[in-house]
Amino acid sequence: MKKFRLKYFLLSILSGFLVAISFPKINAFYFMWVALIPVIYSSLRNCVKNSLVYGFVFGFTCYAISLFWMFPFLKYNTNTIQAVIVSVLLWSYLALYFSLWTGMLSFSRRHFHPLVSSMYAASSWVLLEYVRTYFLTGFGWNLLGYSQTSFPYIIQFADIFGVYGISFLIVFINMLLYYWFKDSRGKFFIVYVVSLFAIVGLYGYAQINIYSNPYGDKLTVGVVQPNIDQYKKWDDKYTEEILTTIKQTVAAFQDKNLDLVVYPETVLPGYLQYEPNIIDLVTDISQYGKLNLFGGASYDDNGIYNSIFAVTGNNKILEKHDKNHLVIFGEYIPLRKILSKYFDILNALGDFSKGKYMNVLKYDNMIVGATICSENFFPNLSRKYVSNGAKILTNHTNDAWFFDSYAPYQHFVMNIFRAIENRKNVIVSANTGISAVIDSAGKVLQHTNINENTAFTTQVYQNTIITTYDKIGNIFCYLCMFFTMFIIVIVFII
Repeated sequence: MKKFRLKYFLLSILSGFLVAISFPKINAFYFMWVALIPVIYSSLRNCVKNSLVYGFVFGFTCYAISLFWMFPFLKYNTNTIQAVIVSVLLWSYLALYFSLWTGMLSFSRRHFHPLVSSMYAASSWVLLEYVRTYFLTGFGWNLLGYSQTSFPYIIQFADIFGVYGISFLIVFINMLLYYWFKDSRGKFFIVYVVSLFAIVGLYGYAQINIYSNPYGDKLTVGVVQPNIDQYKKWDDKYTEEILTTIKQTVAAFQDKNLDLVVYPETVLPGYLQYEPNIIDLVTDISQYGKLNLFGGASYDDNGIYNSIFAVTGNNKILEKHDKNHLVIFGEYIPLRKILSKYFDILNALGDFSKGKYMNVLKYDNMIVGATICSENFFPNLSRKYVSNGAKILTNHTNDAWFFDSYAPYQHFVMNIFRAIENRKNVIVSANTGISAVIDSAGKVLQHTNINENTAFTTQVYQNTIITTYDKIGNIFCYLCMFFTMFIIVIVFII
């Protein structure tokens, strides 16, 4: 085994830094197309064991920067020591995926043509991103593709391959550029890069021209951002203050004749099903929309749920969607008897139960697929809504937990990909921001600022488009898995 060298550690740190700053809020997305080259160089010049270490350094650097917001969030809810321990554990866990990738890269380094190696590197990266999105509770945050929302012509082919296709392209191009830099005679590598950008860009140009134009049933919608302090939301002494804030915020909708009004996750500070003051508020403000989507807690004999209620303009509750994917330590605490003392705010809330169904919310000609907070991490959930008939998508979230950090910006861009993958308008209502309307080409038509109390009206369009991604789902990820396994087997054999 070769000795560890400072040069390779520094190159790994450089890659981690460049990847991290490619994501919002810094959003230096252009660096992503070369960010992996230093760690690729380190991996392909070292044995597997060393490469695993360099990959871990690469990943830890990336997440310690791009997910640094975890520390102040945890510190506010626990204490400094616990926040450091949990943050480091999370960053380390995520870094393991980067470590596995560099180890796999090193494992096959001497066996294949550069084009095959490039496809293998991109395929193995997609495989690991897919696993990270769904393994255990899943954490599909800051997938490489999410860095490119400011490069609209490149991300349009997500309507075929999803966000994972963009990640594949990023890694593939980084590999080709590495081989181009490595071999002065390899001019054809840069030809491949230019050709790929040209093909993908032309496809993107065509799709933007199609989907930027209004298409389908027009709706006039209102989007609410009440900007309620997270640590007032479940404190009974602030209930009346919160109800007054909501009422004053939506007063802007008076006489607007809205089809749909969208409220954020858990905007109601109590149970709509039985608390008189909550019922009175909803009775009063539901008149503003033919259909109103309120976020709030609900309950039945099986538990408490994080829900979206569909309420008509004459105050009839039609149905609700209960959140299907819960955030560990955010909505439930595993091993509660042992760990609950470390998470004070959750002790006040109690654990939420997991919803079982992906119910579309219907009224008149409107069919809405509503995701709650982190449900927009998972492309399959929005895709299920579309298969169930949704003609428009909404995301109801409460990112007040994260203050004015990178987190609300990183969370928001996932909605842009859900719009493109399904070619649906997406309406985002966030308690403290970012609230927005996104068209079917992924263009943000209107948005709010962080920590702004506001409500706005705009027009959106429902449609019945079914994309290739809606039809085939994540087959591309499975193909990447089979190709990765095939290459690994071939290396073992030879």
